[in-house]
Amino acid sequence: MARRAPVPPSPAFEATARGAQFRDRIAIVVKAPPEAVFEALHNVTLRDMKFAWLLGELRYLPSRLAGRMPAAESRRPFVKTLTDGGTLILRDDGPREMITGSAAQLHRVHQSPQRFATREAFEAFNDPDHEKLFMSVRVAATGRPGENWVVLEHATRPLSPLAKRKFARYWRAIKPTGAFVTWQLLRAVRRRAERAAIGPLASRRRRLSVHATTDERARALPGDERIPQAIDTLTHGITIRRPARDVWPWLVQMGAGRRGGWYSYDWLDNGRQPSAVHIVPALQHPAVGEIFPALPGTTEGFTLLAIEPERTLTLGWLTPDGTPDVTWTFVLDEIAPRVTRLLVRVRGGPGYRFHGLPLVLTKLAIRVVHFVMQRKQLLGIASRAEGCAAFDSIETAIPPHCKQDAAPERRAS
Repeated sequence: MARRAPVPPSPAFEATARGAQFRDRIAIVVKAPPEAVFEALHNVTLRDMKFAWLLGELRYLPSRLAGRMPAAESRRPFVKTLTDGGTLILRDDGPREMITGSAAQLHRVHQSPQRFATREAFEAFNDPDHEKLFMSVRVAATGRPGENWVVLEHATRPLSPLAKRKFARYWRAIKPTGAFVTWQLLRAVRRRAERAAIGPLASRRRRLSVHATTDERARALPGDERIPQAIDTLTHGITIRRPARDVWPWLVQMGAGRRGGWYSYDWLDNGRQPSAVHIVPALQHPAVGEIFPALPGTTEGFTLLAIEPERTLTLGWLTPDGTPDVTWTFVLDEIAPRVTRLLVRVRGGPGYRFHGLPLVLTKLAIRVVHFVMQRKQLLGIASRAEGCAAFDSIETAIPPHCKQDAAPERRAS
């Protein structure tokens, strides 16, 4: 699996917070798209981060008792609480970055945040007994499919040397607590974002859909480069509530005859021999160049072109000169903890013709035939990886082994 890219800086934040001397940055990985992250950021509440909320209440208790700061409502969105308290949104580039600014005597026990009607008023404010606090919440790609960095960075700029000395003492005491609160906030955002990202995909799967999203169809996948000028590209996907390591064994043992089967219509592509309902240890380590037979008793089949364990498997049907006429790629993306998106892509080379049909009829026929077989295969893989209980309420999707076995076999953990 590719290494994660480092957390990139934000030129916009650097320009906004120029001159700030007290800084901190925390980033976590979220397996959700930027849109889901920003929606979660605007919806997350203090109740979602209870311990951090308690620490904040203790910190601001003197100001609340003195009537200088209203009590925080735990069910109010966190961003709304900030803006109601005087924080100004300086830049909103959602769903990529939001930058805020505020000014207060942060070094004092009693807080009385300043309020600004415009960004110009905030920038012009220069009271020497105050500090300006800048914050950036942003999403950046990690370099791995389906996941992003979510970064919260803050920087404080004292407005005079005296304010700087006072704030430095306060900073030494408050920095560890502030980092913990930031971490709690980001974790709360992650929980909401990942739930939102999984929801639509899970509901589609339960309706027996194996349709890929628009982004998935447009995304480059391993194996695409083997047929640069494809006559057609078909992409399907299914969400499986198991980690990738539990889906992977079912992929590497595919193939007809003495292999595990294709998990599709066995009467059609596996000589009426039922596809495997358990993991076959002897088939777990295929090598590049190995043949996955298309039908029982034949030596023709798909050649293993590339493999990245627990991540990618690329098969190809080769022409006599060794170039792929068709590629068939399986990709596993863990979109959330213990939730995997299995994507499957087929590409046909310029010379591919389905049973000798003309190109136009080939495209039409292969789309229909491939969808029927691919859908059945994806449902078969999902039922095996998850266990049959996940399909008990979907009669048309229950594979034969689920109907026969009261206690389906699972892979040992």
